[in-house]
Amino acid sequence: MAASRGVALLCARGLMAGVAVWCAAGCAQSEAGRAAGGVEAYPQKPITIVSWVTPGSPTDLLARAIASVGPKYFGQRMMVLNKQGGSGAIAMGYLVKRKPDGHTLSITTSSGTVSMAAGHVPFTPEQFTFMMRIQLDPFLIAVRKDSPLNDLPAFFEYASQNPGKLSIAGFGTASAHFLAFQTLRAAAGNPDIRWIAYEGSADANVSVLGGHTNAVHTNYSVVREHIRAGTLKVVGASSKITSLPEVKTYAEQGYNFAPMHWRGVMGPAGMPVELVARIIELLEKTVADPDFVQFMETAGTEYAPGESPEAFQRSVEEELVWARASLDKLHLAPAP
Repeated sequence: MAASRGVALLCARGLMAGVAVWCAAGCAQSEAGRAAGGVEAYPQKPITIVSWVTPGSPTDLLARAIASVGPKYFGQRMMVLNKQGGSGAIAMGYLVKRKPDGHTLSITTSSGTVSMAAGHVPFTPEQFTFMMRIQLDPFLIAVRKDSPLNDLPAFFEYASQNPGKLSIAGFGTASAHFLAFQTLRAAAGNPDIRWIAYEGSADANVSVLGGHTNAVHTNYSVVREHIRAGTLKVVGASSKITSLPEVKTYAEQGYNFAPMHWRGVMGPAGMPVELVARIIELLEKTVADPDFVQFMETAGTEYAPGESPEAFQRSVEEELVWARASLDKLHLAPAP
């Protein structure tokens, strides 16, 4: 854009005929690109990143990290717009109505796929453009430090002996968190445990800290500081957590199940292939920035393996099929 202004200035001064001719052609091409909304003109205005969870939740923090670092590479201001409610339905409904010009993007997660599978949102993957996975974040179950429950067998045994008395907080009534916990509960014999849904993982975390629920099913990034402070302890995790080597995984405790929560970026359907490639190029520069790397380290999350947007789209569609089958197996499928 700076180069275009320089060219325009040379044109205005008319330093020489040859330069003026070259300038006129260059300016005309630039104007044509802007008028056509071509990739070379992107972005033309500030970019909105939609977040469907409460401020302070891992998904929201990812949106804000991109909005903080991204302007270095996108060349435009980026702002986060929180659209909570309906297990992501409000945010998705907002996104599908936006122009597919790359100026409105959204953070998406595996919870969005489960919400689709459960029928909690009236959308399908085909209504969105899935561009780039960024984070992987293991699931875990945490309790207050003073809880007598120290591992998963003790947790599920207590639930079996005290039906309905054990409650666990988590994000959403139909989310990746919900499905992961219900699948784990099924592997433990389906003890009666009350799932208390919250609009964000941060709120779910507050509930267990305040004694409103007995436990929380969440991600390591949410509870890391509370574990360090000694207010919470982890009774089991879906995969090994490097900084918590003493915590056993679900599989190590006899439950052969290893779910992983992912987060990434999507836009509305109909985005041109060239535009998607340009946005991915800028996002790759953003996530490689030292400030973003520091955010990832602080959050305690891992980078998602790189894949093409086509592969990402297919994997979401396959995940939808798996989630529907899992919900049906757990007798949690939506009514026909």
